[in-house]
Amino acid sequence: MAEFTLKRHEAKKLKINIGDKSYYLPLSGSMKPKEVAGLDTVEATLDFMKKFIPEDVIDDLTQDEYNELVKAWGEASQEASGLKPGESSASRSS
Repeated sequence: MAEFTLKRHEAKKLKINIGDKSYYLPLSGSMKPKEVAGLDTVEATLDFMKKFIPEDVIDDLTQDEYNELVKAWGEASQEASGLKPGESSASRSS
């Protein structure tokens, strides 16, 4: 009989500095699949960010600053996963 024991890992996060304060966003690999799948719209991504960064801070950002924030999170998530763009973990193991 085959057996596999899943080892739980500490959540990986991205530290975001805005002004003189710091905030932490969980990287996608540390989130539940359902949470990541739900980030397919601008509104859903904005709601995700507001869970970890106060709404008034997010609302004070320009669109360019917000886009930089989303891009940094995406790149850090991709780097932490070790996957190339467009590659899934399932295709990596085959």
